[in-house]
Amino acid sequence: MANEITGRELIVGLKKATTWHTPVACGAGDGLLILSDGIKVTTPVELDDSAGQEWIFQADPGVKDIKGTLDCYMRYQGFDVPLALIMGTAGAPVQQEATAAYLHTLALSSSIFGKFATMAQLKLSNKVWEFPSLKLHGFKLTAEMNKPVKISLEGIADKLDRASATNTAATMANVTYPDQVNRIFMDKNTVVRINDQSGAALDDTMKLYPSSIEFSFNRPMDAEPVAGQDGVDEPIDNGFPAVTMTMKFPRYNTANDAFFTDWDNFTSKKMDITFTGKVIEGAYNYRFRLILPHVKVDQPEAPVSGPGKIPFSLSFQILAAAAAPTGMAFTEPFRIEMINKRTTDPLA
Repeated sequence: MANEITGRELIVGLKKATTWHTPVACGAGDGLLILSDGIKVTTPVELDDSAGQEWIFQADPGVKDIKGTLDCYMRYQGFDVPLALIMGTAGAPVQQEATAAYLHTLALSSSIFGKFATMAQLKLSNKVWEFPSLKLHGFKLTAEMNKPVKISLEGIADKLDRASATNTAATMANVTYPDQVNRIFMDKNTVVRINDQSGAALDDTMKLYPSSIEFSFNRPMDAEPVAGQDGVDEPIDNGFPAVTMTMKFPRYNTANDAFFTDWDNFTSKKMDITFTGKVIEGAYNYRFRLILPHVKVDQPEAPVSGPGKIPFSLSFQILAAAAAPTGMAFTEPFRIEMINKRTTDPLA
């Protein structure tokens, strides 16, 4: 039928905005490749259930609730802006020698008030769904051995505009993707290292060999409607941010048995996880790194379910550090380092 498109022709743009309720036009470099769109718009029906009438005659729309997740393959470039908006602090990247590689450091801010984006989606050839202000406040990374890493971005939007003059079918034709090639894989080049927080700096003698990793960060948020405006106010913090991680291992062995001792002793650990991709130029590859200065082992398990091998899994609670441990220069629960070809501050 007229104007229908498929997921192959879908265009999603996400661009940092500056004024809540005021959209900005998505364009070159703002494209986001997604697996599924879980941003849902729900509106409760407010019934007039007054006594003195045989039937309910009147219903009115309640407050629209617009929130959910965007599921994507994680890439070395293209998620700089979403992650920077969630983390809160970025900055100008550092060029690696005289190459096309740039190092980005994303740090956690205690608040991300004032940091949000406009998201626009071309869903018919002549129809754009625009969320003028989208507050991204959490993400989850899911990695399995020899598979592409997936990321789920969690957000709350102010409203849905399906007749915007800012993001139109014509303007969406200007949207391009930062990188359509370099997905992050968990493979032989993925390095996980851990040591006691009070011990020496992390090195390659401290490797772990998990078969899967799930890392989750979320800032609980509240968004309230107010009189005199369409859509909710900018969401604000509603509790402590939560950072957790789980790992699974093919089998229970002497090496990972040590985590039961760490659990019993409530030992503070430090960790980093590094994914490495293709060469950018010279000695520099695409890279994505999580750095964790204070983790606690939580619930190690070695369940027996039959005559086969005994698997092993454990969770971690990720905390702030009282002081920067050896080999790390910060105390927030984690930081992200990325090496890619982006030359500008994702929050500029």
